[in-house]
Amino acid sequence: MKNQIFVFCALFGMLFSANTRMLKAQSADEPYVILVEFTFEEAKMDEAIDLLSEIQSQTLENEEGCLVYDVLLSEEEPTKVFIYESYESENAFKVHTKAPYYNAIVVKKLTPLIKHQKVTRVFPLNFEGQYSDEEI
Repeated sequence: MKNQIFVFCALFGMLFSANTRMLKAQSADEPYVILVEFTFEEAKMDEAIDLLSEIQSQTLENEEGCLVYDVLLSEEEPTKVFIYESYESENAFKVHTKAPYYNAIVVKKLTPLIKHQKVTRVFPLNFEGQYSDEEI
């Protein structure tokens, strides 16, 4: 019985600390990170990749709050593209979605090409703030 109580307390403690970290990771001063999954028609892939490359370039050049903007092509499904986006904060992400080039590229040109889209909000488990050059 003592072992069961100990195991329960240990599991409860682990769950509580994990939930505390999850709440902290979603605070305003933590990175805002999303994974976006797109599926396109095969005939539209070249155009979609060109548009994704353009929004990637514009974002990285013009938005100081963007930490990472990676466009990734699925090896297993050639009509599937993933985007990994990381911003300093949710506000930096909002700046991104309000940029004139976002509207011109994503809203007006890319959206009509999308067959399927899924956006997943994620957060880094081991984010400790700023990294030094030696850590990267």
